[in-house]
Amino acid sequence: MNPQLPLYHRIENDLKNKIFLGNFKPGDMLPSEREIMEIYKVSRLTAREAVNRLAIQGLVEKVQGKGTFVKNANPVHRMGHLYSGGEEILMRFYEIKTKVLDLEIIPPEEEVCKNLELDSCEEVVYLERLRFANKTPVALIKSYLPKHLVPGIESIDFTDKSLYSTLEETYRLQLHEAQEIIEAVLADERTAALLEISKGFPLLFNQRITHLLDGTVIEYETVASRSDIYKYHNKLSGLT
Repeated sequence: MNPQLPLYHRIENDLKNKIFLGNFKPGDMLPSEREIMEIYKVSRLTAREAVNRLAIQGLVEKVQGKGTFVKNANPVHRMGHLYSGGEEILMRFYEIKTKVLDLEIIPPEEEVCKNLELDSCEEVVYLERLRFANKTPVALIKSYLPKHLVPGIESIDFTDKSLYSTLEETYRLQLHEAQEIIEAVLADERTAALLEISKGFPLLFNQRITHLLDGTVIEYETVASRSDIYKYHNKLSGLT
């Protein structure tokens, strides 16, 4: 368990992993609060909070007077509703492809460090992707993630993988909500070359900060999109 996370979050993740791995199957009863207290050496309040978080995610169900039972052994994709509406529109009318331009561990710039709410400017994961619609480059996406929350992610090929699905399914991170700022900018020389447009072409520039259920920032992302193709209609709530 990650020692940097709160106790209740570590217990939640441990129980969640056991559910996903089949140690607890649908219909099985979870350990009681008292048993969780003894197993993890925590208070009743901490044990209760961990179980409550699993219940909120729809993984377990509390039955009065009987106990807590596993309800669903599959990951809950709360981020299914946290997407760019422009991206959804593209998927309806175009064949979407992604090219990974860069994926490495880097020391963050001050702005990145601030947006990720890192106490100290530790190394971060940098993922840069170019998105195509019917073979036309339409968006340049840059994602920054705290390295300690996603160990080994730099070895994953994101050509055909969703970053959000990877965070939820591989790292069992409960994505919750995001804040976005969208503004108009002019394409610099490198972005223009990648998007096959002229320097100074108008772009939609989107900055997104994504949070986990406990409020931890998991990603700072910027997206430079061609204004002649992309239109935004954002739906950012992770709630079901």
